[in-house]
Amino acid sequence: MNRRRLPVTLALALTVGITPAAFPAETVEIKLATILPVGTSGHQSLMEMRAAWQKAAGPALKLTIYAGMADGEPLLVKKMRARQINAALLTAVGLSEIDRSVSSLQLIPMIFRDWREVDYVREKIRPELEARLRAKGFEVLFWGDAGWVRYFSKEPGGMPDDYKKMKLFVHAGGPRQMEIFRELGYQPVSLETEQILPGLTTGMINVVPVPPFLANALQINRVTKFMLDLNWVPIVGAAIVRRDVWEKISPELRAQLQTIANAAAGKIRTQARAEDDEAIVAMKKNGLVVQAVTPPIQAAWQALAARSYPMIRGPIVPEEIFDQVQAVLVEFRAAHPGGTP
Repeated sequence: MNRRRLPVTLALALTVGITPAAFPAETVEIKLATILPVGTSGHQSLMEMRAAWQKAAGPALKLTIYAGMADGEPLLVKKMRARQINAALLTAVGLSEIDRSVSSLQLIPMIFRDWREVDYVREKIRPELEARLRAKGFEVLFWGDAGWVRYFSKEPGGMPDDYKKMKLFVHAGGPRQMEIFRELGYQPVSLETEQILPGLTTGMINVVPVPPFLANALQINRVTKFMLDLNWVPIVGAAIVRRDVWEKISPELRAQLQTIANAAAGKIRTQARAEDDEAIVAMKKNGLVVQAVTPPIQAAWQALAARSYPMIRGPIVPEEIFDQVQAVLVEFRAAHPGGTP
């Protein structure tokens, strides 16, 4: 504001009976990016959250959502740090670029049996995860998930060894995951999400571990005709915002926005879990063969997962968080005997 005009402005304010604090504050702009494709239920829920935020905040806030980002989650984190964007909806892959503790919810294969266990563990360790992210300069708006990872392949498989002859897609930006798969005897190939379908078409890869809703959305099932019906890992993530931007908003308004975000999170989780099952039904109609998991197959994959734990504890998931997840699961299973095997 022009300093010479400041006394005039104050005089005008006093004349009309208002205080300088009544003048509209500067609009806080939040630019939120996600790899979620435009038109998916998750994207629609974000747009509904945006509308509710705008209604609650008025001119104090402007939320812009960039969906279908092809940059890859590690690059989205770099863009947040560079202030090109200041918020993102990320899976544990991207969140781990900020703090590795979040990988405990997604990158420990077959440690969770069902969604009840995922929900219980997330809520138990949530304060610790959020404190770690806050210390790195990011505030969690809400937690979400997006289905169970299953193995989609161009050739049939069942036992873990069946997939060792195949070229396995691994998200770019996870060098330690590449090393672990190699140590376990697999042939991992590092690609971004948008490179999956071209990679399958050209033969660069021929097996893709992804949740069914994503396989259906990306039309991966056009090339991969087989799906192993095994819950490998859940896709878990969170919407985060730069702390310095979030704190520009008044505490009262932040509380309202957080309540709206939590409601959006519940809807996203419910829809994503339902869409996983619906996607399988839709893909089966288009020729997908769902390969059942027998007790011997389940046991073989569980043994493979257990072999990976010493490689994950420490290098990927901080030791204290890994141990905490296991302890919380023991606690849950003791209180809920007879759960999913």
